[in-house]
Amino acid sequence: MFRRLFAPALLVLTGSARALTMTYSHSTTTVLQAPADFRVTGSVLTGPETPAPAFSELIPSWNAATPAGSSLTLEVRVRLAGGWTRWYSFGTWMSTEGRSSLDGQKDASGILNTDTLRLSTPATAYQYRVTLRGTAQLSLLAFTTSQYGTTSQKTRYEATGNEATAGDPSSPGGRAAWGKVLDVPPRSQMIYPGGGEVWCSPTSTSMILAYWGVQVTVPQAAQATYDKAYDGTGNWPFNTAYAGSLGLKAFVSRLPGLSVAERYISAGIPLAVSLGWKAGELPGAAVPSSSGHLMVLVGFDAAGNPVLNDPAAPSDAAVRRSYPRAAFERLWQEHSGGVVYVMAPLGKALP
Repeated sequence: MFRRLFAPALLVLTGSARALTMTYSHSTTTVLQAPADFRVTGSVLTGPETPAPAFSELIPSWNAATPAGSSLTLEVRVRLAGGWTRWYSFGTWMSTEGRSSLDGQKDASGILNTDTLRLSTPATAYQYRVTLRGTAQLSLLAFTTSQYGTTSQKTRYEATGNEATAGDPSSPGGRAAWGKVLDVPPRSQMIYPGGGEVWCSPTSTSMILAYWGVQVTVPQAAQATYDKAYDGTGNWPFNTAYAGSLGLKAFVSRLPGLSVAERYISAGIPLAVSLGWKAGELPGAAVPSSSGHLMVLVGFDAAGNPVLNDPAAPSDAAVRRSYPRAAFERLWQEHSGGVVYVMAPLGKALP
């Protein structure tokens, strides 16, 4: 756990912090949960300069307890060929109302779109700092860096015609997850007037929470993830931060294909996934098209097609459905670069 020893304090992580690092063909996710030591001198936690494979995008996540009157602000800077950029702010998180991302962060180095830092040229390192206010206590930080949007990532499907290239960690392996469907409660976002049609993210989050025994309603999840600046509930790190505030470890990652997602299903861990499609691109879709939609991957049928809890269905009874593997895979990867919410109990091992 990250700990506040006394206030004011500046927490500087050292190289001995224990990290879980997951490296795939186009992305790397590093999760910090238990720094071994740090020195205390103020109210800002500053991380080390962290090298990473060349990346064009960065998405952070955090889990923190923020009682009333407490909040957290996360900033990140990256190293480009010409040196370090400015600090970009991912806004202020709090469990009570008032949480908000920060608009207007665009310069020659890149742009911060709510929850994703998109760079104009590749970076090779990042550094973060977290401001803790009141009695806020941080328990997890995660950073997903990726080459999403680069030519190599965009053409991966065009070149191979399937979910993996030779030597890719996502290359098809065993079929242990085929025929396995997790018992994730189905919930429709469409049955709630006054916002339900745009509540795909908190509805997906609430389904996963319910699977792990944490019962919150869809409106409660929507209220708790509302981003004032974004004017919506689709901020990815805000959704995982909400799950983290309820006792889970939760972060945003990018997976290179369904074969990696199969490992999570085999381990009993459902995933929220982000994709988009045009009319006719996703056979059997609950809605004809979407510019961006979250649903929950709950398993695979006997033929290896993904089974989803799609909250865009008109009723809870219609939420569970299966989509063609190749079409779903392509739309998930091309739309978001394989974005997932990973949410699991603290003691649950990740695959």
